[in-house]
Amino acid sequence: MKTRTRALIFIFTLLVLSGILAFASTIPLSSSDAQSLSQGVEGIHATTTAIFQNNVQIALLEFVPAFGPAFGAYSSFDTGLAISALAQTNPNSGLSGLELFIFLLFTPIYWLEFACYSLAVEESMSVLVSFRNRDFRKTEWKWLLGSILFVVTTLFVSAGIEANMINIVK
Repeated sequence: MKTRTRALIFIFTLLVLSGILAFASTIPLSSSDAQSLSQGVEGIHATTTAIFQNNVQIALLEFVPAFGPAFGAYSSFDTGLAISALAQTNPNSGLSGLELFIFLLFTPIYWLEFACYSLAVEESMSVLVSFRNRDFRKTEWKWLLGSILFVVTTLFVSAGIEANMINIVK
């Protein structure tokens, strides 16, 4: 697959996953659902290792051909619901789920993580195309390996930043 095509798929994927996240952050939840989701989010330990493990599991599943794009959409939707739940269970903040999403756009965490997730989804589609074109062994395996190494490394850096930001806010 040409680099230009990969870049276009990456950008499209980033926009779609971001749109799903934004949409889900606006969904009103029942108070019990919001409380349950918030407790789940707050139950994640704010350590680099715990955040990294969570994010790398998501990204690696998004690399799976055919399954990756669907899982990426599900993961973005679920994260949006968690943002909505955090907004609803913290009324003193005065922020809606959409406002929390917009705030998230101004953090490096969002851009690092969603770039990785978008790359993983793009690569899962590229692997499918390479199987169809019968050139996986020739070129695609290099793109796949490079993408996985980039995603894992970047998500580790992002997890460190995220853990530090969470601990500063606490």
